[in-house]
Amino acid sequence: MEQEKWALIVRKVATADYVLHSSYYGPENRTALLIHGGGQSSSNKIHALRIDLAKRGIGTLAVDHLGHGFTGGDIKKASLKMRVEEVLSAIKAYPIVNILGAVSMSMGGHVAIKLQQILGFNALVLIAPAVYATSAYSVAFGYGFTAIIREPNSWNESHIWPILKKFSGKMLVIIGENDAVIPAGVIEKMQQVTRPNVAQIVILKDVDHFVMARLREGEKGLLDSTLDLISSTLIDESLNS
Repeated sequence: MEQEKWALIVRKVATADYVLHSSYYGPENRTALLIHGGGQSSSNKIHALRIDLAKRGIGTLAVDHLGHGFTGGDIKKASLKMRVEEVLSAIKAYPIVNILGAVSMSMGGHVAIKLQQILGFNALVLIAPAVYATSAYSVAFGYGFTAIIREPNSWNESHIWPILKKFSGKMLVIIGENDAVIPAGVIEKMQQVTRPNVAQIVILKDVDHFVMARLREGEKGLLDSTLDLISSTLIDESLNS
């Protein structure tokens, strides 16, 4: 196994009720926020992606949201709003000077887009992205969140759409054609509301919701080309010419 070039830098960020686990991996001059999804996700489970991006010149800042990974705790007390605040808290713990954008998975897509509105970065990489109703944003996962998002087409009334409508950077959306979690309408609306030439939609054949895992199980060439596309979305080569 190839020895990793970079050490994982860990910072513990104290909140009123728990200690947030955050980490940085890779080059420090160009940073992407790496935002995991729900379920059993954690920063550790997507470490392979961090290695791949580091090899392409991109460092990643990630957190384990409340209820996940090394942070642990009761996920029922967490919310989308809290996830945004956790990332903002983690950023303060590192000397980051150049946030290129965000790479997100599933639930992390909503978080990433909200962070773009706050931080104003220029690139969004949304892997199997979820979008939720505005009314669900501040509701704890264990106290009404599920009931809101199970309402048919609840995602259609979201504060995310006006953010994407104004976004003028680069946006890459990667979705599996067999994704049974993300409604097709979410991806269609992402393309509809963004400005011309902003959104690039990549639909992967025979892939379900777990995009990166399936790519690693398949042909290396497709994985490498997808990783190259992710890195080129994050890095604006015109600034380096």
